[in-house]
Amino acid sequence: LWLKPCVACTPCEYDPLFGAKASRYLKPGRKSSKKTMSAGWEVAKKCPVVFVSSIIVTLYVIYVRGHGVTLLRSSDLAQSSRGWVELCIFHILFGLMTMSYTLAIVVQPGSVPDTSEWTVDKQDAPETVETKRSGARRHCKWCCRYKPDRCHHCRVCKSCVLRMDHHCPWIHNCVGYFNYKFFFLLLFYAVLTSSFMAVTMLESVKEAIDNDTPFGRMFFLLFAETLSCFLAMLVTIFFGFHVWLMLRAMTTIEFCESSTKKTIGNRSPYDLDFLHNVQANLGPNPFLWLVPLPSNSGDGLNFASERKGLLASSQSRRSSAHGSSRKKDTSSTASPVGSPPRTPSPRKAECDVEQHP
Repeated sequence: LWLKPCVACTPCEYDPLFGAKASRYLKPGRKSSKKTMSAGWEVAKKCPVVFVSSIIVTLYVIYVRGHGVTLLRSSDLAQSSRGWVELCIFHILFGLMTMSYTLAIVVQPGSVPDTSEWTVDKQDAPETVETKRSGARRHCKWCCRYKPDRCHHCRVCKSCVLRMDHHCPWIHNCVGYFNYKFFFLLLFYAVLTSSFMAVTMLESVKEAIDNDTPFGRMFFLLFAETLSCFLAMLVTIFFGFHVWLMLRAMTTIEFCESSTKKTIGNRSPYDLDFLHNVQANLGPNPFLWLVPLPSNSGDGLNFASERKGLLASSQSRRSSAHGSSRKKDTSSTASPVGSPPRTPSPRKAECDVEQHP
């Protein structure tokens, strides 16, 4: 019954559990309970990050202590050399994966600028391609601002995200324009790291099962091997999906919208070609594609203008080439230098006289 609106309700702030209008359903005596729920919700949103971090630390400790150190302590020189090589490769992949994961959490995906040109009351707003079904400009009713192309509002982050892909609870952040590269590299290096662990640790697992090995070491090796194989298969499928999206210049939200409208086969309006699609996500420099460093060349607002610029430049080149060919044709038909000027034909002169007496 307390959910029934009444006049005595006291307005309060936005709550993601109840929605934007939950304030009119809360009585004055429930303000403290609402704050407690909000605090609990904020703590709950960080639980997936803690869970993933604990898995990463657990796999790291088991691989280094249970597999790598065992090879280094071996009396066989080949086994010891193999341990050094595998630990070096593992730490490189693990460091790149951890760096990508940290940057995906810390770097903000980007939001609509707090300038007058994006306010709803502005008449001459920036030009966009995406509009509503009625043809009107897209705007956010929570942020009270116009939406750029590929921008969507996230109710968890409570802001409009530039080129929003999706909200990922495992990084406690939205995946958008400025941190999509780190998210993509996180999947890439997670696939390499988990696959490398599953392949190289298989021999240690077999030795632990065949020989008289303590139960604790055998259990942890089996646990790490099983978990790494499961993560390798799961993340590989997810990574392949994002590679497909990148090559088609689509986001996860755009893919879901096209699947809902049953227009998956339609080409995205932002699809240019293979090179430009990859550069739009990983940066213009190919040598930095696999390095977890920021390399965005745009601002996340003008996808349509970049496409129009490419089309305009190609059209200008065509028009210039067409103009030069016409100039050659007119120059070839011109009279040579020093020749007497042409005199109009008698019939044309008569017509001129008749028209201008």
